[in-house]
Amino acid sequence: MPKQRKRRLTPRSWLGLLFRQPPAGMYRRPAVYMTGSQMEIEHFRQIRTYDESKLCLEWQGGALTVYGDGMRILSLTAHRITLQGRFVRTDFSDSV
Repeated sequence: MPKQRKRRLTPRSWLGLLFRQPPAGMYRRPAVYMTGSQMEIEHFRQIRTYDESKLCLEWQGGALTVYGDGMRILSLTAHRITLQGRFVRTDFSDSV
């Protein structure tokens, strides 16, 4: 098996790789951020159910369910929700 040569990067090609366009759809992928007693969930399709102990969101390709105590919605926009409370667990299901 022949040895593969490593391709050397020139400064121009290195900068090109550094500043290239991100993959298509990168900024539309679902994301969950948690800090202390706050959780922020981005890029969901719709809210299925909500009460103080359970929140179920529909995502592309599945559903995310957050379980907790005393959960309340701090802010809600078209594609972002911010919750506050005590979070116990999260479940993701592939079926919609």
